[in-house]
Amino acid sequence: MIIIEAIMTKKPDPNPYPWKKEYEVNNEMYDEQTHKFLGIINLMKALVADGPDKTGISEVFFRLVHYFDRYMMQEEIYLKELNYDRLERHIKVHREFADRIISFREGFENGETGFEVEMYEYLEHFFDDHMMIDNRRAANFIKEHKDSK
Repeated sequence: MIIIEAIMTKKPDPNPYPWKKEYEVNNEMYDEQTHKFLGIINLMKALVADGPDKTGISEVFFRLVHYFDRYMMQEEIYLKELNYDRLERHIKVHREFADRIISFREGFENGETGFEVEMYEYLEHFFDDHMMIDNRRAANFIKEHKDSK
């Protein structure tokens, strides 16, 4: 898992987090999703370390919108088809994620500064809490569902 490097009293190391085998859940949809999200975290990490710029932050928001539309919505549809028993909670977490990203974006569009570190930390926590735990649980459910057929 990604661990917050420090209490952000200093800038993070700008080097990207490498892909680790432990991130894989042996499900193509989830592994691709995790790769994409890690790429977004790495972009945000570099921006925080090097000093954020409007173009870079705009790119992060663009990628997050694409990520939500492409991966989270696809995942929700698929889990609904399988009658995933934790679907409501999973969708709730996705909506909370979207709301938080919208809040960050609204601040950015209104000229707020200094939110970048908080957003970077939020993305890391989301990776650790949702992607490494909730998505792993959902991937196991999918595997069990396929194995039972």
